[in-house]
Amino acid sequence: MKDTVKGILRYVTVFFAVLLVLLLGLVAVACISKSAIEKNVQESAEYFVREDIFYEAIEGVKGSTLDRYADTILVAIAYQYDEENPLDSVMWSSYYHDDMKNENDNLMKTVTEGLKPNQQYLRYWHGSNTILRPLLTMFSIKEIYVVMAILLGVLITLLIGILIKKKALSLAVCFGISLVMTSVWFVPFSLEYVWNFVTMLLIAIVGVFFGYRDKWTHMGFLFMIGGMVTNYLDFLSTETITLTVPLLLLLWIRDSEKNDWTLKQALMFSGKVAALWGIGYIGMWVSKWIISSIVLGENVMPYVTEHIGERLGGDIGLGPLEYISGAVGRNLSCVFPFEYGAIGAFSGVALIVFVFYVGYVHYGKKEDKKLAWVYLIVALIPYVRYVILHNHAYLHYFFTYRAQVATILAILLILELLTDRRWFFRGKRKKRT
Repeated sequence: MKDTVKGILRYVTVFFAVLLVLLLGLVAVACISKSAIEKNVQESAEYFVREDIFYEAIEGVKGSTLDRYADTILVAIAYQYDEENPLDSVMWSSYYHDDMKNENDNLMKTVTEGLKPNQQYLRYWHGSNTILRPLLTMFSIKEIYVVMAILLGVLITLLIGILIKKKALSLAVCFGISLVMTSVWFVPFSLEYVWNFVTMLLIAIVGVFFGYRDKWTHMGFLFMIGGMVTNYLDFLSTETITLTVPLLLLLWIRDSEKNDWTLKQALMFSGKVAALWGIGYIGMWVSKWIISSIVLGENVMPYVTEHIGERLGGDIGLGPLEYISGAVGRNLSCVFPFEYGAIGAFSGVALIVFVFYVGYVHYGKKEDKKLAWVYLIVALIPYVRYVILHNHAYLHYFFTYRAQVATILAILLILELLTDRRWFFRGKRKKRT
């Protein structure tokens, strides 16, 4: 009992320490002078107005849609921070909004006419401004997209490189395929998309480092902090990937390196880190609302609750079953390469046939398949999210579909377990102790 209390206190202490650091970071960047970013914000506004707020990078391919709507709002919030009242301004996260105009036009009008903010966006942290606002002192948004592409490329290369160095070739291949099938090459070119992928990769890199050094007691803290950072940075897009992808990688590593967990132990580990990730994620949201109420001296919940029903439900003239099936179906339809015409559809079907062929013909009777059930549970998490937030998933399927990066990875790892090891270059597992 005493150890349990000590453990809980450690998690509470870490939570509030990280919360303080993240809050101070946002307040610190709000102190940057508006004049220091004004030139690059104006160039960014000019770039945004040259394009639609939503447009397909490849015509006819919904999964290539880039979201300039959310990016424009984020830049607008970064521009409107008040260095004289930084704490209040980061709580309100306000920007100028005109219902009669698109957000790119509103941003242009803001920077050219010096308009004051009139619309709050309090329900999110908008913590990505701790990165964006300093970058805006040096770069315009077009250049920032290039910086994000380089960063994402470096992190992906680093993670795959670590796995290859550790002779986890099959894991590296499965992870790479999952990124390809969720069109990762578009991710850096919309800030709304990139933060979760960067967070996922950082958690995965640290987690893999801990896993190969047998530091499994650190994983709870890693996932709790990961949940906190996800909420801090995200605009509600593909938040589950920062839990699901690192978890799948760690389960594989544990099974490959030690093979000492029973199914129950694997489920308990997964449940623990998922719960801690959830505590971090939800805790950050509640913390924002509590801190905002204290700092601003008013109950901010009315600003929050008015949007909850819209995310959970909404009304676009569809029945409940049609709504939910549409949310799931539209997300599935964006998986690469199915959207790329007849050749893409043929390639996708051929890939599915090949997977079934390998699983049936090269079934490995002697393989330990206990983790397949855990992988399957993780694979279903994106669809649970689509069902619960079906309005959001239905309308924003062109980016929420990337949560299936974990589903694809899980399916490939299940295939690996079901087939002879020689098909996946997997080294011999260590015997159970």
